[in-house]
Amino acid sequence: MNYKEWIEQALEDLDTAKVLLTNGKYYASAFYSQQAVEKSLKSIIIYLGKDPGKTHSLIELIEMIEKEGVTVPTNIKENLMVLSPHFIISRYPEAANGVPFKQYSKSISEDLYNRAKEVVEWVKENLQ
Repeated sequence: MNYKEWIEQALEDLDTAKVLLTNGKYYASAFYSQQAVEKSLKSIIIYLGKDPGKTHSLIELIEMIEKEGVTVPTNIKENLMVLSPHFIISRYPEAANGVPFKQYSKSISEDLYNRAKEVVEWVKENLQ
């Protein structure tokens, strides 16, 4: 596995989230924000010489990173707690308690995008 490919895809997913946000596809922007973070966290795990596995839990991924001795700021952990459930909520009516695209607004998706951007930037700094 190549960590550079994972961070490259994470950056593309973040850009996709921005495009979707700009075009009013708020539920899809939320999903791609979560995906950008998931892939960026997996990139740092690979960079550290470990296998991230198949999990989609941002909390599990950050715990793997911490076990490798990386200090994770509180704001990054908080962003992960907020973003993590959107892997499911943004896609499935049962998880969203309704139609996903009706559950997201511009302000919610902007918040998720900004949180994702902050996490991805933190990961990039730790890949230097």
